[in-house]
Amino acid sequence: MKACILIRHGATDMASRFCGHCDPPLNDAGRAQIERAASMLFAAPEMIYCSDLLRARQSAAILAKRFAVPVEVRSGLREIGFGQWEGLSWQEIEKRFPVESQAWITHFPAGVIPSGERYGDFCERVRNEIAFFSARAKSQALIAVTHGGFIRTALHEMYSISSDQAHQLSANYAAIVDLAYLPAGAQ
Repeated sequence: MKACILIRHGATDMASRFCGHCDPPLNDAGRAQIERAASMLFAAPEMIYCSDLLRARQSAAILAKRFAVPVEVRSGLREIGFGQWEGLSWQEIEKRFPVESQAWITHFPAGVIPSGERYGDFCERVRNEIAFFSARAKSQALIAVTHGGFIRTALHEMYSISSDQAHQLSANYAAIVDLAYLPAGAQ
């Protein structure tokens, strides 16, 4: 397998809020984070894929400019949809949705988010995207610019990485995870 790298988008002004399908742009810190991430990559990708959300597209554009490679937008790389929780902090969610927030914690990650994307549906979308990238990585080095929840879910559900370790690997904006160095999972 050639390089198959997942990169979390850079920071936005919605940090510490449930961003999900909200579409904020990168802020200055986010652009700098992606520039630093690009400088840390050992090999140039042949292709960059990215989520259709603005923060990921802007992050991918920075990488594409640096490496002079094309970008393909894939909606399957989106973050999980947080429905009525979009744009809220956890404290706001607990206040406005006390029963639902407690149920989500109790059943995490499979708790139900009001009007949100079902976790099982999200997992299926992540699984499909990782299968696509794994097949492509046999013949081309690639980067997929995506979101923290997407990366955590891929690591935990497909590569048997513990939830805590998956969170640690994807917690930082512009986090880099090379799937070629992970144990083969239930792909």
